Amino acid sequence: MLGGLAVASLNHLLEGAEWARGRLAPHGGKHARIRLGTRELMFSVTADGYLAEALSETDPDVTITLPAPTPGKLSRGAEGLMQSAHLEGEVEFADALGFVLRHLRWDVEADLARLVGDIAAHRIHRAGQGLLGGLRRGFESVEGNLKEYVAEGAGTLPGRQEFEAQGQRMRRLRDALARLDKRLDRLDGTR
Repeated sequence: MLGGLAVASLNHLLEGAEWARGRLAPHGGKHARIRLGTRELMFSVTADGYLAEALSETDPDVTITLPAPTPGKLSRGAEGLMQSAHLEGEVEFADALGFVLRHLRWDVEADLARLVGDIAAHRIHRAGQGLLGGLRRGFESVEGNLKEYVAEGAGTLPGRQEFEAQGQRMRRLRDALARLDKRLDRLDGTR
């Protein structure tokens, strides 16, 4: 179900990107697997450069393993996710597929225009871009602040040896204070 939806979404994007279909078409009949955590998407490339859902038992020609997405990577879109992707398999197919996935863009405004008209679609799209830009700046700011806090502001927790050494120093100090207190009591008693 999820695989079919992902393939249909990618095909919708490929429909408006002749350059991407042209780049994938020479690899017609080849299979690819995209892994994101425990999720996998298996698909094959058709002769005309579109994608078709494939069975998971099929040996893929290319496997793309994506790391767990962080807010910073998600804010940079597919480019941010693909920067740290690990590609395995046939080099030319992996290169073509990676290039297409990095550069394939959704023309949101064109799809909205079919639903609400050109002017409304333009305004909605512009407002959405402003909102996404603000979210992106917010995520980048939080990410930068966290990095600075961890690097400079927050001391790390002491290790076991350091903790035990500090405990020894505290016991010695406690014992020295107890001895000093007894001496002071003796001096008070001699007066």
